Amino acid sequence: MIWFTWRMHRAQVYAGLALIALVAAVFLPYGETARGSFASHGVAACLAHDTGGDHCQTALQAFMEQFNGIANHLSTWFSPLPGLIGAIVGAGILGREYEQGTWRLAWTQSVPRTRWLVQRIVLVTAGITAVCLALSLIFTWFRAPVDEVTGRFAPGAFDLEGLSLTGYTLFAFAAAVLAGQLMRRTVPAIVAAFAGFMAVRMPVEFWLREHYMAPAARISAPTLRHTLGPSALPVIPGRPGWTLGFHLLDPSGRPLSAAAEGQVVGRAQATHDPDAYLRSLGLHLKTVYQPAGRFWTFQLIEFAIFGGLALVLLALAVHRLRRRGV
Repeated sequence: MIWFTWRMHRAQVYAGLALIALVAAVFLPYGETARGSFASHGVAACLAHDTGGDHCQTALQAFMEQFNGIANHLSTWFSPLPGLIGAIVGAGILGREYEQGTWRLAWTQSVPRTRWLVQRIVLVTAGITAVCLALSLIFTWFRAPVDEVTGRFAPGAFDLEGLSLTGYTLFAFAAAVLAGQLMRRTVPAIVAAFAGFMAVRMPVEFWLREHYMAPAARISAPTLRHTLGPSALPVIPGRPGWTLGFHLLDPSGRPLSAAAEGQVVGRAQATHDPDAYLRSLGLHLKTVYQPAGRFWTFQLIEFAIFGGLALVLLALAVHRLRRRGV
């Protein structure tokens, strides 16, 4: 059965190895250049000691202008990758058998059709996992200097590092296996699986993820650049977490309304020292965030979601094949 699976999927194995080589060729040179710039700008020392000074702000700004756009742009192009890999590989498991009529031969041999499907799924899943973990390691190495500044919760980092890439791909693979069984056509199954993958991933990424755990909060002296939004460079020493928002608090600790906050910020911008003006009003800044230390916890949660959905879909496909046959 192992030899049979290899014969059926050797082209996909070669494609996976070629993809790893291509990603390495594209990302590793940028990663090496980013590491050199990270050291030459003294960004590590700024993050470890004092990111508030003018020198450090200039160094951070120069480094991010040089590499953050590249990192996000390249990562954006690879963001649909897990859905495409899983859908293309999974659709042929059953869809091609029905489409080409080879099930008549494959399922009348000494190996029962349920065992035939389960063993193929296990072996192909192992191959997908190996390829995805290799890609994740490359992406992690490439983004490491940028992650020191922006954190690993940034979409381009979180979606491609850790276990999330593997979970996404396995879910798309499982959806494609089931779609191929239901639709009995390879290309429509690829389209349906990829659409289903995106329909699940988008709500998870943009809504559910930030609710995996209750966010933490810290109170600090107000600064104008943070009241303008969470996109400002971090001022907390060490690797930053995931900033969800900033809120100005009045002297009694109650949050200002949006209108009142806009008025205060407008008046502060008109002064010579905006930060001193905000402090003179007795205001405080509340930062709501997910700590950087929760990265792997969030990765495990997200992998459990997509891996669990993949198990359900694959179990359903096996159940349908065993109970309903052809």
